[in-house]
Amino acid sequence: MSKAASVFSRRLGRWILAAILALAPSVGALAAAVGPFEGLSGVWAGSGTMTFASGTKERLRCRVQYVQNNENNLQQALRCASDSYRFDINAYFDSVDGNITGIWQELSQEIHGTVTGTVADGRIDGDLHGPGFVAQLLVTTTGNRQEVSIEAELEEIRSVAIEVRKSSN
Repeated sequence: MSKAASVFSRRLGRWILAAILALAPSVGALAAAVGPFEGLSGVWAGSGTMTFASGTKERLRCRVQYVQNNENNLQQALRCASDSYRFDINAYFDSVDGNITGIWQELSQEIHGTVTGTVADGRIDGDLHGPGFVAQLLVTTTGNRQEVSIEAELEEIRSVAIEVRKSSN
């Protein structure tokens, strides 16, 4: 083996070792991340309906991705679309003693707000607050199946109800 190849091989070996050591805390944190959001991390997909104030309903196709950084926080990216409407909601939840607080942002309408509520036994129950409105949020998870319901009695979109299943990947 030439001297240059030997130096390259040692550097590559050190780089791989450094990469493994850098990832090790992250892998350990993911494995230990249980708590109130246990089992949510990953990609979920499914369908549902959106109901307007007029009573008109539209079918939705949805995808949600959850990332859990530690046992007490959760990031959510929810994307849904119908034939005439689309919404993209990013949210971040923190949990302390079964109570949640967080923030959300709807990307296509450029609105944002806060979320408060509770989390226990696979159920998130809360209120979404935004500029001039309040909506109720309910997320119920049983195994690889999840139901998400958002109700806003005084808004043009009165409710969103979806059912998603966790991808096996």
